[in-house]
Amino acid sequence: MPLKLFDVSAQIKEQDRTFRTVIEAAQKARSQIKTRPHRALTPLTLTPYLRLQAVLLPVVLCALLYVAKPILFDLWRVIILFWSTGLHLPFSLASRLNESGQFGLQLPGDLDGGQWPARNTLVVTAVVTALAFAASFRMTRATFPLKYPVQIICVIQAVALLYFWWTPTTFPYNIARHSEELMTIGYVVILIAPVMLAMGYYILNLSLWRKVFNTALILGFLMVMVPYQILAQALIMQHFSILFMPVLYICFGAVFDTLVFVALYSWVASNVPDNATV
Repeated sequence: MPLKLFDVSAQIKEQDRTFRTVIEAAQKARSQIKTRPHRALTPLTLTPYLRLQAVLLPVVLCALLYVAKPILFDLWRVIILFWSTGLHLPFSLASRLNESGQFGLQLPGDLDGGQWPARNTLVVTAVVTALAFAASFRMTRATFPLKYPVQIICVIQAVALLYFWWTPTTFPYNIARHSEELMTIGYVVILIAPVMLAMGYYILNLSLWRKVFNTALILGFLMVMVPYQILAQALIMQHFSILFMPVLYICFGAVFDTLVFVALYSWVASNVPDNATV
């Protein structure tokens, strides 16, 4: 019996020595592995060449965009007029120059209240807004990120409902003016995009041509998006009412354009190599 206990004790000691040997080998191997922190936590080395890029690129690009503004606006109006025919949106160009010295968009019915909300539209919208606001409090798990955006939209729509319920004829905007201002908002986002990229992208250790190419992709996407954004909003207001203009302007105007830029910037920045901050 004592012999068996001695054998068991010896086996336990041997297993313990083996386990300690394995642990020590693992710790030694781990100490020899040098892991590089994420580039977001890596100190950035700004060379004079990178500083020059961060200054000159936005200056040159913003200057080109400023000079091209009339051409860009005219192109957007051509695209809107082309697609509005098939969408049954009676857009046309005004016969008088606007404050920018261009022939802006106009829409028949804007001046006679043709898109003012009817009483039934107000009632239905009020019911849907109240239901959506109440449902937002029950959003959990996967739908929780939508809770606050839905509540913000509902509050804006509720304020618009009160306004159009009491004084609808005093509303100072129309679809054509809304469309022209969306073009201005889109242009401003495009104009400041190179400046925003200079703060977080042009300072990275990447080739100049790569920076220019990705910038062209971002600006090109925004330029293509703006006229179709205008068409979508005009279509909603033409077939329903300008009751929804405040929500479209606030939530799907400058805010939407900015979020699109952030998404595009995140896509471009996520594809840079690990040594971009070296």
